[in-house]
Order: sequence, then structure tokens, then C-alpha cells
Amino acid sequence: MSRIYLSIFSLIILFASMHAPGAHAQTVQRDWTPYEQNKQCMISENFYNLTYRSDGTKYWFIPDNSMATMILKWHVTGDQFLNEMEYVSRDSFAACFNGERECGLPLNYDIANELSQFDVPENGVSTAYFRNPPPASAVRNAMAVVGDCFGSAGEGVYLDELGLTETDLPIDICFRAGQTMFYRGENYRSEAPPMTDAQIARYREWGMLAYYLINQVRNKPDEGATRCGVAPAELIPSFMQFYDDNNYAALEDPVQIAAREAEAAAAAQAAAEKQARETEYLRKSKRERLLARNDYQRFGTLDGCQIAYSYVFGGINRDRLSFIVDPVPDAGISWALKFEKTQAAGQECPPMPQELGDWIAKQDPKLFEAYGAEEEFRNTQPNIWNQNDWVAFVERWMWRNQTFSEAYVQGGNCQAAIWYSRNIAHDWNSFTQPESDFVGLARVFDRWGAPDQALCAAIPPEVLPLARKTWERNYNQVMREKARQQAEWDEANRREAARRAEIDAAYDELMNWQPEYQKQSELRCYDVEETQYGTRQRCFSD
Repeated sequence: MSRIYLSIFSLIILFASMHAPGAHAQTVQRDWTPYEQNKQCMISENFYNLTYRSDGTKYWFIPDNSMATMILKWHVTGDQFLNEMEYVSRDSFAACFNGERECGLPLNYDIANELSQFDVPENGVSTAYFRNPPPASAVRNAMAVVGDCFGSAGEGVYLDELGLTETDLPIDICFRAGQTMFYRGENYRSEAPPMTDAQIARYREWGMLAYYLINQVRNKPDEGATRCGVAPAELIPSFMQFYDDNNYAALEDPVQIAAREAEAAAAAQAAAEKQARETEYLRKSKRERLLARNDYQRFGTLDGCQIAYSYVFGGINRDRLSFIVDPVPDAGISWALKFEKTQAAGQECPPMPQELGDWIAKQDPKLFEAYGAEEEFRNTQPNIWNQNDWVAFVERWMWRNQTFSEAYVQGGNCQAAIWYSRNIAHDWNSFTQPESDFVGLARVFDRWGAPDQALCAAIPPEVLPLARKTWERNYNQVMREKARQQAEWDEANRREAARRAEIDAAYDELMNWQPEYQKQSELRCYDVEETQYGTRQRCFSD
């Protein structure tokens, strides 16, 4: 029962750690205008994600590390700003003090050097400097990107002076523009409002912030935000043209919105009803299987304490197919933890509290399921040596589904279903329960090297139509490829044979070549030995 001990104990520890508050939370100074109260501010307080360090202290994490958002964070967190900055952010922020970036901050190489160090000196110039709020010039510079987010510190500075304007356009338009600016106009440009290269470069920091705010759900200024709050005034004509060209008005028409919402509600209702029918069918099938067991199949060699523990574990992890009645009482969880310890130490079972006993009495013993039985069965390769045992394993895996058996033949239904499950099936969200079970089983068999023939004992009908279609398409493609390859091989062989014949002919001609016979005369004569009278000839007469 060692694995049982780890299970509930780990679950309780995890639950406790998730709900433990930070022991050393630092106070945070805030003085700004939230997004909900001022739509001229692009972001809100929840843009700075509250994060806990390993020692329990908390800090406000900046998602995009832009100069403007860091200046705003300086304004929001006050004298905690430097302590809450990560090294990467500090090193980037140093550009505002060494002359590389114009941020409305004074040139100060000492501050830039300290910000670029991994550990900031405790009594350095930067520590003293950031105890003060950001200067008005830095606030004005940041407002040109984030809008009017600085409360009283931004009084007297108006958006039109900064090249920004409040707008009421769909947030999708700002996202598309920001996405293009994020990629410096190299991607998604055809999907965004038209902008020149100069405009993309000029407003890139605003665009990157808009892209981060909208693209990353956890960084949204408001979960319900659907409108652009602030945008560059120079780009508004282009945004409005994009609004008209892409018929955003139709998307915002109340009648069409109501029709789409009604359609979505009907689809959700249909999906819920389908899920309810499938759940009911699965519960009925599972109930029939559980009721068909005898006592040994139901309880095996478990004693009373192990049976009670299985009930507690099943109650903690119960799902829509569970037959456990009522939540597990707190006394039951405490008893289960004690039971795990006694099991690990080889001691006797602890006494069961009355509250747990009453809860167990409500459960139907005929529907009892031992702890982890199904999970262990599916995750552990069985010690099986023959085909009949593998078939029984497949049938048990697919017990809750309507299935049929099929012969394992080349190109048959079973082979098509197996091929589809291992090569094509990936859209798990669209699978029915039988499809999901069979796809998982086919892949487990492939990993174990188990015989595919056994899979043919329980094929769900749902997997066949698409399996046959994809299999036949693949089979035809394979056959076409084989025919193409065969044609290439035949042509190559023909060319090789012709070349070989040409080489052989040349070789034969070379080997059989003889010099041309030179006739000595037309009289068919030939010379004989030299004499004192000169050369003699002898001729053949006709």
C-alpha cells in the first residue's frame, strides 16, 4: 500500500500549499488611476501580476518589460520598485540612463552601471534615486505609450499633446495593428490596418503593449474589455477605414449579436444534452458490468480497512461515472491518512470513526471498485503469453463500449482502424468514449509490441467510417507511389539494358577486330625467297 500512502498524503499537502498565504508580504505603495475609472489608461492594476518568490515574499511582475510599463511600475510600487525588479528588467532599464533610450530620465552612468549588475549595491546611487517617484519628464514619456495611468502625477498632460487619443473601436483592430508592430511589419501586415514603415517604427512600443495586453489572457486590462481605449491619433483614420472595409459594424449589430448568441446557446445546449446521453449510457454500461461480478471479483483479497480506504480514495477522486454517494467526510480523510501510515509501518488498522462508518454504509457494495484498479490495469503491461489472454485484455479494456469483432486481414476494417488510431487520430476533444478508448488501446499495443490481431476482438463502430476513408486514401496513395516507383524502376532498367547492350556490342567489336588484309597485287601473287637472280614471285592461276 506504499503507493496509496503517497496518493492521499500528497493530495492533502498540495491542497494546503495552494492555499497558504505569503508569510512575508511587503506593503505596496499605490497612487494611480485604474482602467475601470479612466478609459484613457490602457492597462489596469492586474496587468502587474502578483507573484510569490520561493521565500514567500511577493513582487509585481512586468509582462513585457517596456520602458513605459517599468516607469508606471515605479510609480505604482514606490520605494519597493528596485527590490521587485528582476535582473533582466533592470539591465534593460539601464538603457534609459546611459543614453541608449530616451525615457525622460537624466543621463547617469552610475545608475546605469548599478542597474546592469546582477546584485544592486544596498547603498548605491540607484537605491537612493528610486526612493523618489519618477520625474515629470519620465511620466510624460511613459504616458505617450500607456495613456493617462498616473493619476495626479499626470495632471496637466493631455493625450493629444502625446499623439494619442481616446477611441471606441473594437479591441481586435488594436490587436491586429499591435501584432504587426510587434513583428516590425514583417508579419501579419496584410491582416492589419494599413500603416507605413515610419508609423510602425514610431508607435511600435504602443503596439507591443497592445499586443501583449490582448494576446495574453492573463495580462488583459479587463476580462470583459472589448474596446480599444487609447490609440495613436495619426492611425485613427486607417483604423476607421479598416473598420468599414471589414464590416465590423455587422459584428456589433445588436440583432446579429443576439442571433449569434442564440445560436451558440443552442449549440451548447445540444452539446450538453449529447454529453448527458453519453454519460447516462456509460453509467448504465458500467453499472451492468459491476453488478455482473461475484464477490471475489468485487473485493478480491482486500480486508475491511482496505475496502474502506478504497471508498475514501474513490470518493475524493470521483467523476461523472462514479457511484460514490455524498462527499467524503473530513473524518474519513483523516482516518485514511492514519491508515496509510500504519500500512507503511506494518501496523494494525486504526479504529474507524463513526462518521466514516455511516458514510460507507450509504454506499452500494455491489458497485464497489477497488482503489486504482482501472488505472493500474491500463498503465501496467500484463504478463500475457498467448493470443487468448490478449483478446481478454482487449475486451476488458473496451468493456464499457459497444463493439464488434473483426477478422484481421490485409486491408480489412480492423487493420484500417488500427492504422487510423496510430497515424491520424489526434483530435481527442472530438472523440466519443469508444473512439478514445480504442485509440489509446491501439497505441498502448504498439508501445508494448503486443499482437495487433487481438485488437480485432473489440472494434467500436464509431472509429470505422473515418478510418476506412483515411485508410483507403492512404492505401491508394501508397499504391500510386508504388506504381510510380515501379515505372521509374522499369524505365531505369530499360535504359540500363540498352546501355549494357551498347557496351557489349562495342566490347565484342573490339575483341574480334583484325587488321585489314593487304593484297600484294591484283594477280594473286606473293613473294618467295630472295635468290641471286632477284626476288621471285609465285602466282595462283585462275
